[in-house]
Amino acid sequence: MLAFNRITIEDRERLLPLLMEKDRGCEYTFSNLYLYRHFYDTNIAYHNDSAVVSFGNPGLYLMPLGSCDLKEIVEELPAGSDGNRHFVCITNDDLNVLADVFGDRVISVEKQTDGEYVYRSSDLADLPGKKYHSKRNHCTRFERLYSDWSFEKIGTDNIAEAAAMNAAWYAGMSGGEDDLREDCACSAGSLCQFDRLGLTGALLRVGGKVVAWCCGEEISAGSFCTHVEKAMRDVDGAYSVINREFAMMLRDRFEFINREDDAGDEGLRRTKLSYEPVYILEKNRVVIS
Repeated sequence: MLAFNRITIEDRERLLPLLMEKDRGCEYTFSNLYLYRHFYDTNIAYHNDSAVVSFGNPGLYLMPLGSCDLKEIVEELPAGSDGNRHFVCITNDDLNVLADVFGDRVISVEKQTDGEYVYRSSDLADLPGKKYHSKRNHCTRFERLYSDWSFEKIGTDNIAEAAAMNAAWYAGMSGGEDDLREDCACSAGSLCQFDRLGLTGALLRVGGKVVAWCCGEEISAGSFCTHVEKAMRDVDGAYSVINREFAMMLRDRFEFINREDDAGDEGLRRTKLSYEPVYILEKNRVVIS
């Protein structure tokens, strides 16, 4: 059986090239795996030039990473209480691979509801044509209301200001503490270990005060994943402008921007769809005997 250990920051150097071989979604980014490790009991096992991520031990597995014999490595995975191996966040492409390799050993396939929204960076940056008319209006209104706004990349000189705005954002949220604890811890953690996680981010100011910030990381060649985007709700249009400006910053390096799922929130779902994604990255839960 493979030996699983809790993921640590030291795993990044070895794991990152394996994660970036294919664009499989935000669960296959190192910072998400690391920052959510306490909430999902994230563990990692290595096998020659491959690796497997698990949530719980034994528990749920991501698609095995790297050049590996799938049958061999799956046999080495600890089975659940039902004697089967359970995989989550399996893309449709990887589902086809598993079906080809395991045939009737694939017991069940269940479509997940947390598909991720993927956009062209040029669309988010330029907001072209009639379909983005309202988005351009949001940005224009912001620029008219706040003529002293500015945008800058996050670095050592301003990261503390982003962290302070992040804390203020959560302090102003209503709702149960448990609903926000996980999200708040991971947003704050991304700023605490910003450089070690290899993150890229930016912030928006009005009157010199930080009113929005965002960050993410390269998910595969030509694709970027935005993990966090926060804006003060009393600053009209701040979300629209930081989204546009961040895409402008990224566009020369990345053709696509993955803005993750909608967390089951209908309002967020409408907003993400209104930005006209190129596609929604579907994910599946798969059980193999």
